Amino acid sequence: MSEQAAEPVAGRNRISTTAVGLGAVGLAAGLGGVGLLDMGTRIGVEGGILLLVAALGLLAVAIGGRPFGPAVEGSLDLSSRLGLGLLGGALAGLVHGLLTAAAGSIGLTLLFRVGIDVDLSAGQYLFRALYGSAWGLALGALYPLIPGDEFAGKGTTFSLLPSLYTLFVVYPVFLGLGLLGVRQGFLTFPFVLLGNAIAGLVAAWVISWGAETDLAPVSDPLVE
Repeated sequence: MSEQAAEPVAGRNRISTTAVGLGAVGLAAGLGGVGLLDMGTRIGVEGGILLLVAALGLLAVAIGGRPFGPAVEGSLDLSSRLGLGLLGGALAGLVHGLLTAAAGSIGLTLLFRVGIDVDLSAGQYLFRALYGSAWGLALGALYPLIPGDEFAGKGTTFSLLPSLYTLFVVYPVFLGLGLLGVRQGFLTFPFVLLGNAIAGLVAAWVISWGAETDLAPVSDPLVE
């Protein structure tokens, strides 16, 4: 382990209110951009691209405007969290897909009359991995701010964000399935909450591994 990463510098790891605000606006803009792209129209694609560019700019200012690196943040620094978040999010997306398929195979979705898609193609698994990676990056960036001392608390708390986005934006606005996806079944929302909670646990565990492994800080090759 690098000697520089032994202890973060006191008082320099705080995140300002401005950075938090910019990050929240950037995340909202990014979600809006993804939603517009999903519409498939010319205006939607153009507007979605513009919103994504704006989101990247806001997030870059929010994240890059503060000291980072093992010498400042300790072994689980920003570079480590983003890289591990990307990896953990992709893994979480695949796990989510496998759990969805398993729920269909053993008849849970039929039993509770939940009309979610359980027969996933290879392309759908790839989409879930990419979608999970995007949320994983957000989890990595926000990891120190999320309530909880262990990865389990942080992962389940963060999982509320993609759950709320799915239940209050994707289902009613983009898919026309009603608030909370009620047109797919009245018990759709518990499945969404549970699936995303498990995915959040997977992604958060991967990030937390970065602080516990003998290879920490895993960002050393990037910051030396």
